[in-house]
Amino acid sequence: GGRCNVIETFVGQAGDSTISGGKSNTASGINSTISGGKSNTASNCGSTVGGGYSNIACSLSDTVGGGDNNTAKGSSSTVGGGSNNTTSGGSSTVGGGSNNIASGSGDTVGGGMENCAYGDFSTIGGGRGNCAYGCRSTISGGKSNTACGNSSTVGGGQSNTASVYSSTVGGGYGNGASSNCSTVSGGKINTASGYYSTISGGAFNTASSNRSTIGGGGFN
Repeated sequence: GGRCNVIETFVGQAGDSTISGGKSNTASGINSTISGGKSNTASNCGSTVGGGYSNIACSLSDTVGGGDNNTAKGSSSTVGGGSNNTTSGGSSTVGGGSNNIASGSGDTVGGGMENCAYGDFSTIGGGRGNCAYGCRSTISGGKSNTACGNSSTVGGGQSNTASVYSSTVGGGYGNGASSNCSTVSGGKINTASGYYSTISGGAFNTASSNRSTIGGGGFN
């Protein structure tokens, strides 16, 4: 159905492609499907585009639900919708939002803007400008937060960094957990740099000794 849609088949190709409607859509993969929308492309085996505009599903069993200018190019990856989102890791997911990237295997970006999940099995819930580099790292939300260490976590806030294995920053602003298993719960410009060190809150505090604890206050 629709107008100016193209189903491409090749010599020896088995399986049928389907375009249900819309305009200027192209289904060239074996058993690929485009339900509607405009200028969408499903170019690999089992790839699917639900609708929207100028979306591309170009790897094996990829899915783009809708939105515009989204690209699913990791095997079995999914972009739910939104705008200018990209999945390039196998089984990676971007739920929506805009300009988000899920490039590691099994990565998830729920939404928000300009978030990047690079480490395998990393997760960003939302927010803006967050980057999860470590394997199995997590950023729940906030702005300009970074989780570099494997299994590191940033709960939210702004400009926080969990840079090593199993480090955690709960929130606040400009906090850093820079040693294994260190924690900054919140506050402002706090740094936990000793193994298993903890800062509960406050401002401009530094816990540099192993297993040290600062409850709050300032300039400790």
